[in-house]
Amino acid sequence: MRNKIAASLLVIVALLLVFSQVGFAQDMKGKFGIGARIGYVNYAGDDYGVSGSNFDVDFDAAAMYGGNLVYYIHRYFSFELSADYVKTDTEIKGSGLSPTNIGELKQVPIILNGRFHFSTNQKISPYLSGGIGYYLNDFDLSNSSAGNELDPDNSIGFNLGGGIQFLLNEHFAIDLDLKYIWNKTDFEAKAPGYAPEETSVNLDNFYVGIGLKYYF
Repeated sequence: MRNKIAASLLVIVALLLVFSQVGFAQDMKGKFGIGARIGYVNYAGDDYGVSGSNFDVDFDAAAMYGGNLVYYIHRYFSFELSADYVKTDTEIKGSGLSPTNIGELKQVPIILNGRFHFSTNQKISPYLSGGIGYYLNDFDLSNSSAGNELDPDNSIGFNLGGGIQFLLNEHFAIDLDLKYIWNKTDFEAKAPGYAPEETSVNLDNFYVGIGLKYYF
């Protein structure tokens, strides 16, 4: 699954490069923008072992909401700082067990990306992006006995991607954004009468989103 997503992303990025050519009619250097966006997150899922048993964990695809700030330090390069929120149901499956919804994972990724811009004309600007993020993670157990907890650590993630910015006029733009995110965190399971157990869970995901920006 992850390989297919990564391959699709590489194809999209390659097409952006092929159909792009350098040169803006409008110089964006020094421009500052603020925006809002909505996206779709598809998690890769993972398997792990607890107390000698193996389980598959699947995070449902979910909507992500957020905002971002952009600053062009050069006509072809900008920095983007974003903060988003996503909440997804979590299902585990084990040998001989029916799939069970165990609760909700909540993430607040705070991401700093660099974006290298190309241009096909004065209104269309494809770009490549990459960066690092800090993920605030929380988990709410469902139908849990008193005293049971599942606590994820906050984590670091990395992403690569690309997109297209459509300049509607001097101030407004629409972004279509795609990226693959590598992210992993440790979960600590606690239950009364048992020693805490810690396991590392893969939270890699593919993101596609659309946003509106206003440039000053």
